[in-house]
Amino acid sequence: MVLGFILQPGKPNSNYRVTIPMHALANRGHEVVRLDDIEEDMPLRDLYCCDLVHCFRRKDRIADLRELSRRGVAISFDNDDDFHSSDMLGGKSSLRGFRANRGFAASFMAAARLADLVTTPSHTLAEKYRGAGAHRVVVVGNYLDPDDLCSNRRATHDGVVVGWVAGLEHAADLPQLKIVDALLRLLEVHAHMRVLTVGVRLPLHSDRYEHIKSVSHEELFRVVSGIDIGIAPLVDSPFNRARSDVKLKEYAAGGAAWVASPVGPYRGLGEKQGGLLVEDDNWFDALDRLIRSRLLRARLSRRASRWAKSQTIDRHAPVWEAEFQRAVERAGQRMITAGERASLS
Repeated sequence: MVLGFILQPGKPNSNYRVTIPMHALANRGHEVVRLDDIEEDMPLRDLYCCDLVHCFRRKDRIADLRELSRRGVAISFDNDDDFHSSDMLGGKSSLRGFRANRGFAASFMAAARLADLVTTPSHTLAEKYRGAGAHRVVVVGNYLDPDDLCSNRRATHDGVVVGWVAGLEHAADLPQLKIVDALLRLLEVHAHMRVLTVGVRLPLHSDRYEHIKSVSHEELFRVVSGIDIGIAPLVDSPFNRARSDVKLKEYAAGGAAWVASPVGPYRGLGEKQGGLLVEDDNWFDALDRLIRSRLLRARLSRRASRWAKSQTIDRHAPVWEAEFQRAVERAGQRMITAGERASLS
């Protein structure tokens, strides 16, 4: 197949929904147009030659998708966030954010109905797209680049590092979570413990708390390799129930044990995948237990590393490949049907 793509340049989610899959498909022998320029915005004229164009949630490119579809190019549309359930904009909750996200959601639903294939890592979102009339909706998870596995080259450090890698939208959840109180108590109890957050900033006034505003995808795994316990607290909300489980995979790629809320994508995961699920009242007890037990951390770390190895794109690229091939076939049938209709009119 000749494949093209439209992504959101510079957006971290694009790595899992476009960049990593496209490189994997190129390794499987498919031609990917301008793969070396994958971080650049792809002009429409470069996509006419494609059998399929895979678009990651671009509201401003829907007219281009319609034109490509009209020409017989198969369209695959992807989204991994439930904008209909969010009022966040620029890391803040607001009426403006609510209205903007409703607009995004409506546009994405329109793109989904146009597409020959809709992909998402969320079963919750998949059901919404099916209900909106999308032709073919498939759940495809977020998978790791094998080069990002770094459990065998963990960063050496003193003490126990509890880390949280989280986007700015998580700040809106903090008033409803008890994780900050738990971390404050743990810092008092354990002199050898440190806290690191990437993205979201916590109100922790301690010289053992470090905040990193942002990191690139390449830097992320270097940072994660220095975390002993990764945390993923979530409020049980419609938006969070539509998330993916990739945060836990990232921790696992670095060989970190993890602790997460039993919400949405994290339900059903646990010690076999290298972590623990805890209700909001139990954050202190769960983390205290892990900090005190080097043996438990080591056991969960080994399981996390094994799980991460099973979640790499090279193992799961055939799913993308098969669905893209089916979409190309559907687009071909669509054009035949359209031609038959035109000849009868």
